Amino acid sequence: MVLAINLNAFDMKTLVYISAIILCLQACKDKKETSEENQTMVITDTTRINGVLLKLIDDNGVGKLKITPDKYKLSGNIEVKSPCYFLRYNGKVASYTYPDFNVQKIIIILGATKKDRLNKITGTEIQGLLFKNDSIKIAGVLKNYSPINPETGIDEKDYWGLASGIYEK
Repeated sequence: MVLAINLNAFDMKTLVYISAIILCLQACKDKKETSEENQTMVITDTTRINGVLLKLIDDNGVGKLKITPDKYKLSGNIEVKSPCYFLRYNGKVASYTYPDFNVQKIIIILGATKKDRLNKITGTEIQGLLFKNDSIKIAGVLKNYSPINPETGIDEKDYWGLASGIYEK
């Protein structure tokens, strides 16, 4: 009889420990699934320049650029705040050429964007994307710019400034 009581007490303790371990493991599993759900990558804008597909990506608040195919060597990082968009004019990504600076094309990325109460997007930071020979250089950043609408763009003097290197740090 004493042996039976001790065996039941042992089984109860074991059962409690096993239950506690299972609860802890379940809590850890739920936490891992939650953190994976919070990690999101959103493509905010795309364009094709010189046969290359450019994708602007918002990776949990960090702007990134993906190029396909990778025939160009990419240098530099997006420094403007995400979400980012390419500046356009009349529905097309605006670009200019500056042979004096060895720039086959320059386009501009707009960052630090937000939607106003009418759901229109504006941004206050710009950064150049320069196509030079076999490379794409992410260069020059202008912050605290006046609000810019990505569909109407900016003056060409800013494209020239980014292409010439005047806006470099």
